[in-house]
Amino acid sequence: MTVKCDVYIETPERGGVFVAGRVDRGGSPTREAEGLFFWVFADGTYGVTADLLRKIVLKKGLSGVRAREWHTLTLHIHGHLASGMLNGYPLWKDVYVVGSRSGWAAIGTQSFELAQFDNFSVDAS
Repeated sequence: MTVKCDVYIETPERGGVFVAGRVDRGGSPTREAEGLFFWVFADGTYGVTADLLRKIVLKKGLSGVRAREWHTLTLHIHGHLASGMLNGYPLWKDVYVVGSRSGWAAIGTQSFELAQFDNFSVDAS
């Protein structure tokens, strides 16, 4: 599957957004959601986690993302491996996906801060 979305972080220095796939829950129990979450933060870092609370970190590094600029996040999940792209360029690859082989696609922020999302798409193939 591929999840793609243009993102705009409005909170400088501490803002963050994600695109996700294979998310196992929504609604009230969302805080305990598991899946594969591709995060970017306004401090110029990124993270790949297996849970919404970011306790299970699979990969992290520098992205160069800043607040108040549009960026395109792309999350590819194929079988047990995942990769992520930022603005059309590979940012990380070959992350082993733990957990469910099915679930929802999702977008969101790290702590209910302001962000904008546009051109959200999911390709299940």
